[in-house]
Amino acid sequence: MLRPYLSLVSGLVVLFSSAVFAQGEADFSKAIELTAGHEELDIKNNKLLLTDNVTVTQGSLVIKADRLEALRNNEQQADTFIAEGNPATYTQQLEDGSTISAQAQRITYYQAREVLELVGDAQVSQGASRSSAQIITYDLAKQTLSASGEGSENNRVTTIFTPTKKDDNDDQNGGNR
Repeated sequence: MLRPYLSLVSGLVVLFSSAVFAQGEADFSKAIELTAGHEELDIKNNKLLLTDNVTVTQGSLVIKADRLEALRNNEQQADTFIAEGNPATYTQQLEDGSTISAQAQRITYYQAREVLELVGDAQVSQGASRSSAQIITYDLAKQTLSASGEGSENNRVTTIFTPTKKDDNDDQNGGNR
């Protein structure tokens, strides 16, 4: 009876240890910890549901949500992960020491396709730049992002690039380099 559950948990390990997240590669040799106030396993429907302050941690990778649903495909491993919250969040420290973060009402990770889909007040931030839209699709393997304002009040996408601060030496030298 526990075998399907173990397969589902193994799928969670595959979720975070895949080369998909190469930007935080060191994290994937570390143990995965799932915590929540409540957990339900639906063996018949191949579904694991975590609710009440859900946190998934592996090294610097952290996903927080009010609710996380893991669905198994026909190959007996978790393939689709749906995190919901107000908002659900994802953060990870990159190899260069910077942090990438994302948030949305719903974050869906499609493991086989290596894609994060953020829906509802979606935002992705890295360094001084931030993209926000109703829907953001982030291809983890290719490191590409696609954003759509469809369904939002003004059907627009916003990207903000914040300039870096000037060095005090630049001010003293009249901005010349």
